[in-house]
Amino acid sequence: MFYDTKLEILDATHFKPVLSVMADVQPYRKSFSFEDSYTLETIYRAFCPLESLLQLNGYVQFAKDVFIILDMKEWNDYVELYLYRCKQDFGLEVEE
Repeated sequence: MFYDTKLEILDATHFKPVLSVMADVQPYRKSFSFEDSYTLETIYRAFCPLESLLQLNGYVQFAKDVFIILDMKEWNDYVELYLYRCKQDFGLEVEE
């Protein structure tokens, strides 16, 4: 794996970075279907070193986009994240 992308782990309350990790981010398509006919398409998966701050339904940011972790699989020495891109202005309001 090539850990060549800086992934920012965001605080779920204020959407501010709390930690950076290097990740191998790859384009990937996977559908998650929920009741009431909701379907979400992940467009990336990321391979990261095991990190205690990564959580299912947590938020990460890279390339100026915010993603929610829809699924997470832990392996022996890394974790695999399935990422869904949030809308453009998600959590990025300007404070005055």
